Amino acid sequence: MEPIKQITEILRDNQSQVVEASHQTNTTLENLTTDKSKFSQEKIMSQELSSDHVIETPAGNTEKSPEGDIDFDLDAIRLPQDFGASSGVKKLLTTVPVRKPNKSLFIRTHAEFRMDVSLLKYGTENDLYLVMPSMIAELEELPKPHRLVLAIDRTNTPFIWPLAHPDPEHPLLWHSSAMEADVEARARWIRIEANKNLGAYVMSVAQGQLSEPIWPDVPWNQLVSIAFKQKIIDSPDHVVAQKLRGEL
Repeated sequence: MEPIKQITEILRDNQSQVVEASHQTNTTLENLTTDKSKFSQEKIMSQELSSDHVIETPAGNTEKSPEGDIDFDLDAIRLPQDFGASSGVKKLLTTVPVRKPNKSLFIRTHAEFRMDVSLLKYGTENDLYLVMPSMIAELEELPKPHRLVLAIDRTNTPFIWPLAHPDPEHPLLWHSSAMEADVEARARWIRIEANKNLGAYVMSVAQGQLSEPIWPDVPWNQLVSIAFKQKIIDSPDHVVAQKLRGEL
């Protein structure tokens, strides 16, 4: 009986080992199945994400496109130089500065849009006021004769250049050289800069073949009106006239 008992115990131990091994095998298979499922899902997602970057070749095969198209035509999306005009939108001109030319920009002056007026400098910023002829005597010697000239720079920004008339008795080179620059700028692009050693403006002429200026499609009288809006001394009741008389 003793051998039979030993055999029975051996069989029982083997059966336990078989059950445990089977359990471990099932666990391993479950883990493999789970990993395979995750891998399949990740592969499907990867294929879906990359499907947008697949292109057809002439032979019908598929290839992955590069990060950017080296043959992308930039000219197809580039705006033309006159995009403002081609868009069908006309810009409304609401501001016309009254100032001297910027020394770093080339300018042209209009051959016809010009006139002689009386201007008065007033305030800490030396704002220029247009004085009506009927008010010149009342303001005594404060108004000075100027020539208003329509000018434009290379950015096609129009402005009015106030040129002081040289004093017939005591002409200044500043004034006469500015007048000469205006004459030159009617025909070609120039740049002017103040030279304190000379006491005059010096001119530089553009060396390239620059295009003609695009003048604003606005009448001269309207440009002057825009430039001097709220800065026209036309009666003794004007606030500047009252301040000059000490009434305000």
